[in-house]
Amino acid sequence: MSGDKGGWAIVGEPLGEGGQSNVYLVRRPERSSARRNDILKIFSFSPWGTYMANTREPLTGEFATAVADYARAEEPAELAAMKVFKVRDDEEQAKQRLSVEIEVLSTNTRPGLPKMLDGNLDQRWVVTEYFPRKTLEHNSSLYAGKSLAALKAFLSLVKTVAALHSEGIVHRDIKPHNVFVRTHDDLVLGDFGIVFLPDAPTRLTLTKETVGPHDYMPPWGEGGRLDEVEPKFDIYMLGKLLWCMVSGRLRLQREWFDRDEYNLVRQFPDDPSMHMVNVILKNCVVENPKQCTISASDLTAIVTTYIQMLELGGQLLHEGIPRPCHVCGHGHYESKGHPQLMPPISPGSQVGLQIWVDGKQTTLGVFPFACSTCGHVEFFTRPTPKFRSEA
Repeated sequence: MSGDKGGWAIVGEPLGEGGQSNVYLVRRPERSSARRNDILKIFSFSPWGTYMANTREPLTGEFATAVADYARAEEPAELAAMKVFKVRDDEEQAKQRLSVEIEVLSTNTRPGLPKMLDGNLDQRWVVTEYFPRKTLEHNSSLYAGKSLAALKAFLSLVKTVAALHSEGIVHRDIKPHNVFVRTHDDLVLGDFGIVFLPDAPTRLTLTKETVGPHDYMPPWGEGGRLDEVEPKFDIYMLGKLLWCMVSGRLRLQREWFDRDEYNLVRQFPDDPSMHMVNVILKNCVVENPKQCTISASDLTAIVTTYIQMLELGGQLLHEGIPRPCHVCGHGHYESKGHPQLMPPISPGSQVGLQIWVDGKQTTLGVFPFACSTCGHVEFFTRPTPKFRSEA
């Protein structure tokens, strides 16, 4: 990268390289200015400087400070990330995409997006805050097997997408490579090069151009530009991203999350919470757009509910889901004398529990479960699901 870039100086090798752009780690202008001042001080104290003759001893400490400050490693707050679009045959289209990215980021008011620090459309570059923890692609094992931690971090991203969708903005490029880790519970959505804006005068994609990363885009997005860009495009990608976070792997083929080689329940057989993650995937990673019936706001509610359940030690009550005893911690709850769990529920799978209310006897239909180790017994009545959660 050559030429003046607003005082931003490149540090080390590129952070990333893509077909449309390169991303560089850059030093903030304030830090570069401070290093220049350090050099002036260092040369002032050298044999050919003006302060050498009579003031060497008093200035030795200041000289050492200047050398140390110049040579020290930069703090994360003194660095930033510069994205430079490559010169291409479709130069005008590339500039339009950068223009849209600057438009989305420049307000610095949308939560969950990188803070924009500088940009130059004519020179095809934009500078945003730097994330030293990098992306989910660089942290593939960070949430592996940790459903609660993954869902908390995932929720921050879903809220960001819901806010964008409320403005009619569809990201279309949600993948581990484009999601930064700010903190363990806070993910940041980046790279708005192919974002869809509802009020844009022209589309940024060609008629036969397939938009989005192949391994993460929905099947209905393949084969050329869509006549209508819908938010469910992002919902599909969010589902695949969640699978990547929990599985610790970076590629889920097609909609195969329930196949043996990809099924989280089989990968983590002793963790009941994986069934919750699969419910989310079942609502997001679908083959047909008509099967995607939830919005980002709905997904926010579902994930929030599951987080609350897990924090309270709760779980889904479905057949085949292991239910560790919360009394002894060793055994598992098993249905007693009844072939079916919940749901589906057959009339013959419950028992009548006799209770007295205000001195009157009544029968309450319940489903009994007992721990295989300590014998602790629990009863449940017929549940009323609030959203699609079939296991």
